[in-house]
Amino acid sequence: MSWTAHHRKALTFSYDDGNEQDVRLIALFDRYGMKATFNLNSGLSGDAGAWQYKGAWVRRLDLREAAGVYAGHEVAVHGAQHLALPELDDAALHRELADDVTALTALFGRAPVGMAYAYGAYDDRAVAEAQRLGLRYARGVDASHAFGVQTDLMRFRPTCHHNDDALFDLAAQFRDMTPDVPQIFCVWGHSYELDGDGTWDRLERLLDLLAGRDDIFYGTNAEVLL
Repeated sequence: MSWTAHHRKALTFSYDDGNEQDVRLIALFDRYGMKATFNLNSGLSGDAGAWQYKGAWVRRLDLREAAGVYAGHEVAVHGAQHLALPELDDAALHRELADDVTALTALFGRAPVGMAYAYGAYDDRAVAEAQRLGLRYARGVDASHAFGVQTDLMRFRPTCHHNDDALFDLAAQFRDMTPDVPQIFCVWGHSYELDGDGTWDRLERLLDLLAGRDDIFYGTNAEVLL
């Protein structure tokens, strides 16, 4: 948490699955000077199949061609096949995480240091395996609705999802606070939800509310948490 030398507040975003809508989302983050972490399933790259979410088509990016797409942001583990880790035996659990670490390292030229649990599902075995593979933080999906620094980074709870009813109340609270100790605002989601729910304007209002402030550090999950 080197940012704490000059800031007391940090904002970070975490988005899962590596869908085509990430391209538009990253352009939006870049325009507002924000940083995000994208949690990718290397075994479901490209032509892994398309489906619909509330009428919006969801397609995977071809990760072999995505190095430039995610430039300036963090790439992290989400499981090679997006499997629920507690349902796997020990060998399958190892493959699901290790294969993703290996593939993402080869694709992006840097070993990932963090992850998001697929479906937000994890147990002590999953935590231990992630740590054995060198991962230093892991994000779940249960909202904390809080900003305090968390000590258990392998069970990290985001502040809220981008569709959370409390999003703008939390954002205003975070913007206006002048804390004496570090505070972290972490928003998560899936980029395809912004299409299906028609909430691109909602996210942009959030970015506009929090952008360009000298008292906020804008970083990836790794830059903020580690």
